[in-house]
Amino acid sequence: MKAFKKIWFLLLLTLLFLPMLQTIFHFVDEKPLDGAFVETPRPVVTLQKLINENKQDTVKTTQDSMMTWCTEQTGFRNSMIRLNNQLLYSAFGKISAIGPVKGNNGKTFFEDSYIISYIGETCLDKEKIDANTRQLKVIQDILRTKGITLLPVFALGKASYYPELIPEKYIARQRETNNYQEYLKAFHEQGVEMIDFNRWFCDQKGSEEHPVYCDLSAHWTVYAASLAMDSLVRYMEQKTQKVQAHAFIERFDNDGLKNQDNDLYRMMNLILPLSHNSIDNPHFGFTEGYKPKVLAIADSYWWTVWAWNVALPENLFTDGGFWFYNKTIYPERTPIQNVESINYKQEIESQEFVLLVCTEATNHLWPYGFFERYLSAYDKEFLGKQPEQYDAADSLYITFRNQEIENIIERIKASPKWLENVTRQAEEKGISLEQSLWDNADYAFRMTIEPKGFVR
Repeated sequence: MKAFKKIWFLLLLTLLFLPMLQTIFHFVDEKPLDGAFVETPRPVVTLQKLINENKQDTVKTTQDSMMTWCTEQTGFRNSMIRLNNQLLYSAFGKISAIGPVKGNNGKTFFEDSYIISYIGETCLDKEKIDANTRQLKVIQDILRTKGITLLPVFALGKASYYPELIPEKYIARQRETNNYQEYLKAFHEQGVEMIDFNRWFCDQKGSEEHPVYCDLSAHWTVYAASLAMDSLVRYMEQKTQKVQAHAFIERFDNDGLKNQDNDLYRMMNLILPLSHNSIDNPHFGFTEGYKPKVLAIADSYWWTVWAWNVALPENLFTDGGFWFYNKTIYPERTPIQNVESINYKQEIESQEFVLLVCTEATNHLWPYGFFERYLSAYDKEFLGKQPEQYDAADSLYITFRNQEIENIIERIKASPKWLENVTRQAEEKGISLEQSLWDNADYAFRMTIEPKGFVR
């Protein structure tokens, strides 16, 4: 009996010390957690630092940072988090991760950003949507004079595709409209050329031969994305009047989930697998043909076709560039890796097609600062020209620019305080009120097209 107690005591002692031993020796290779994490750097604490700075604040900050760092370094922390998440999910159906939402059928998951956009909680005001559409239209027209097609592309959204599975707590908050619907109206009113894969898939829902979504993913399947790409290539063929390279599906394999097919499940950091619908993975072949130069400024939906084991843009287009959220450039460049480091206008105007791609989760951020970056670069170049140097694109731009300034002048006149300031400036500078109105409106216009920081 004594031996038995000793064994249990030693076993318990070993279990208590295991995390410490793992922290020191890392004898077990733990699976890292999925999702977005910012690792806390190890705090640097010196005696001089504690003496020279405010001691109370410094100690508190140092203690907090050190505790956070030590917690993150604890042995088996990842496994314990997964165990905790699994227990909460299995016992109470609670999802610990921020983002995943279980649908009404109990097996289909959404990312909440898609739902809140679908129900209209991220809806922009009409003035912003109209302004974006006007800017899109003039850039589309300008680039057309240069032989370039600028094309907004609405990818499929899971909330739009499965509205019947959205939990009631969200439906109860649904508003009359959303960004997607308002952009469609504005595009129609202002004559913007576009492609709407969201409507295309929703209209033929149920007729697809293979799944469009995995239950465990926020993103469309490779099969669904390939249908969209085929349609896009055929659209481009009509524009180029050339026989282009096409992708075709050689076969399907049912060999497990790939790439983004279980991204929501991975975010949940569980131990046990979740059941899901069967996903067919296509294998592609490619025909010979013309490959236009195409740039996609897109959100994460473009990763489905861009992934190395799919590589549709690589095989269908020349270059096939991908600017992720109009920030990071792919394929990677050395040393340039972001759009702040390039000649933006020149790069845009070196393409044959520029795609502005978004899904419902990001349509309140779309097109990720593209309008400002292009128009600000265009405006700087335009202001350095004389009227006799204007080309067809410049003629379009000056009409747009002058109309935008006139609109701002009307807003100034409608604002007593703003008008009072402009009037005072006119008196101080000894110029006419009309000139002061134009100068202020011109400055305000240039500020509206100045690139701003993008944060998701």
